[in-house]
Amino acid sequence: MKRAGFEPAVVVETSPANFQAWLKHGRILDQAINTTAAKELARRFGGDPSSADWRHFGRLAGFTNQKLYRRLPNGLQPFVKLRECTGRIYSAANEFLDEVTVIVAKAEAERAARRSVERHPTNVTVKSLRVFHDDPRYGGDLHRADLAWAIYAASRGSSEQAIREAILDGRDLSKKGLAARQLDYAERTTLKALTIVQSPR
Repeated sequence: MKRAGFEPAVVVETSPANFQAWLKHGRILDQAINTTAAKELARRFGGDPSSADWRHFGRLAGFTNQKLYRRLPNGLQPFVKLRECTGRIYSAANEFLDEVTVIVAKAEAERAARRSVERHPTNVTVKSLRVFHDDPRYGGDLHRADLAWAIYAASRGSSEQAIREAILDGRDLSKKGLAARQLDYAERTTLKALTIVQSPR
């Protein structure tokens, strides 16, 4: 993990030769991002996938591990031991969370597309970008909502031009800068969505 840029903020030994590595992302993650990040980390580094969930907490040093199969040869429960503690954000945090955000956005867009097809099997429709902006799952993160909608729209057959224009017209993009910067943002988001949809699973 350290060689790959995922330096743990804390390492605890939960029982002899069994460890938990805690990563500090540097920001609060919502449930979807949190769970997806945990599952992706477990997949990459051989962690326990059954423990990869936003609600799964680690063990605290100084307490004992109460699992029966972790008992010591003398019958006692092992103490959880603190092995490392830097408290630092891992160096690959931004890049990794960007990747996870794309994974979540693609999954959400695919679910939305499937639900729409199930409701309208003979009439393919595309929800407006406003629906995604107002969706509480995105917590007001309009950049994430734009990408999720673009992936959703692309998976429903919307053209590159239609997606780009919808993003340009969907909200006030003046914070991005002048018109050229706004167009660049819309084009980058559109191309990223098309690349995700067209990439093999």
